[in-house]
Amino acid sequence: MPLRIFIADLHLRADVPQGLVLFADFLRHFGADSELYVLGDLFDLWLGDDLDLPHYAPVTQALEAYAKRGGRTLLMVGNHDFLLGDGFFSASGALPLTDPYLLEHAGRRLLLTHGDALCTSDVDYQAFRTRIRAPAFVAEFLAMPAERRQAMAREFQEGSRSATAQKDTTVMQVDAMAADAALRDSDADILLHGHTHQPGVYRLPMGRRVVLGPWHGRESALVWLPGEPPRMINMDCDAAELGV
Repeated sequence: MPLRIFIADLHLRADVPQGLVLFADFLRHFGADSELYVLGDLFDLWLGDDLDLPHYAPVTQALEAYAKRGGRTLLMVGNHDFLLGDGFFSASGALPLTDPYLLEHAGRRLLLTHGDALCTSDVDYQAFRTRIRAPAFVAEFLAMPAERRQAMAREFQEGSRSATAQKDTTVMQVDAMAADAALRDSDADILLHGHTHQPGVYRLPMGRRVVLGPWHGRESALVWLPGEPPRMINMDCDAAELGV
């Protein structure tokens, strides 16, 4: 069973090269017999492969180099980069990962998800999420000229910031009952996700909910080699809290 690396919420931007360098440097530590699981929001904004892929050569090159060393990347889209397409996956060598995804590792059953679908109390967001991820909307959006897509993205971002400022922060968090139900329905004992930017280990009746940390100027990851305790890198928790 390979070494597995779990990350999320890097929010990489082409105009912030430090983040691109940080990701490439982090990935150089790993190679053969390892798997990288990206649980959403590798990029801060993705408006289509035709627009964004040319600006992220450092990322695709780092992933290609990792693959040549014998590593394998499995990438789940998030709410910021759900428009990642075949062009990106072909250029990077990464494989798309469904959300949610059940993974058996080190004798445990891990349920992997980005996390936003479990923020069930935020009814407005869930309705918006359903609308913009509908295949018809995605096809229509990707067919628009670049300027129109960029303008719509700005409108969405401004609307999101305005709505967020007016919401109780608890509404925007993962719902504990929804998380527990997800574990129960999948017969898993560890739920692993990102999205909320609140890293740590949270107890649930059915197991543990582990939140990966965002990359705010530093890497954050769960690195787990079977037979050894997992390493929590900048996650404000340790392996003991995970109960393994």
